[in-house]
Amino acid sequence: MAWLPPFLIPMSQVAPVTVGPADVPDGLFWAVAGPTAVGWVLTYVLAIRQALLDGRVAVPAYLVAVNFAWEFSLTFLLEQTPTQRQINVLWVLFNAVLLYQAVRLGPRDHPALSPRVFRWTFAGVLVWASVVIVAAANEFHDRDGMYTGMIIQVPLSASFLLMLRRRGSSVGQSMHIAAAKLVGSLFAGLTAFVVYPSHHLLQVLVPTYIALDIAYVVLLRRTMRREGRPLWALRAPAAVPGTPARSGAPVR
Repeated sequence: MAWLPPFLIPMSQVAPVTVGPADVPDGLFWAVAGPTAVGWVLTYVLAIRQALLDGRVAVPAYLVAVNFAWEFSLTFLLEQTPTQRQINVLWVLFNAVLLYQAVRLGPRDHPALSPRVFRWTFAGVLVWASVVIVAAANEFHDRDGMYTGMIIQVPLSASFLLMLRRRGSSVGQSMHIAAAKLVGSLFAGLTAFVVYPSHHLLQVLVPTYIALDIAYVVLLRRTMRREGRPLWALRAPAAVPGTPARSGAPVR
């Protein structure tokens, strides 16, 4: 193999995944972890509310299963740090409601599947994701769910863009949800950078999903303006596919 050119990037002498968390002062940790927890709780509350208003899931159904699997598995099945378990318990309570809504309303986004097939595939994703998350967290010795959480964030963020494209309207969505998710995700990424500054995979995953979240905010805003739907009015009527924009409607 002497004819091959020399490699450009040498392998790390110490695998970054084996490097433990940095010694972060409590004040700095909670300055980034606190907004993460609040941002995601707010995302869940707003998503539950929007689904009740519009009769459509506000978080893509299959990703609700994956997200719930992460929170439930790392709260009740696998060893985690006490701090992370407390945050996960808070999240899993709200996500349980989203899970129920996904089972009830999810088939509306997948008309090619019968409700029965949808429920079986949904259950399959939930079980498979739980097994993978437990195995991956154990493999990485991910005691605070950082690796598995950041990996899940990428398809989760991408799924919002796909949902917007598939529906062709802002029905079941809101700028409040998009903004809260962006805040929660951004501070989750900052938490990863602060706690694990030497973990290079996180440094790739975080900018990826943040870029996807920003793209979703921009495209959702364009969609809502095109529909004439007020951007920040909590009681604004849902946009219905095929309904022409309301002329003269205020846009804030």
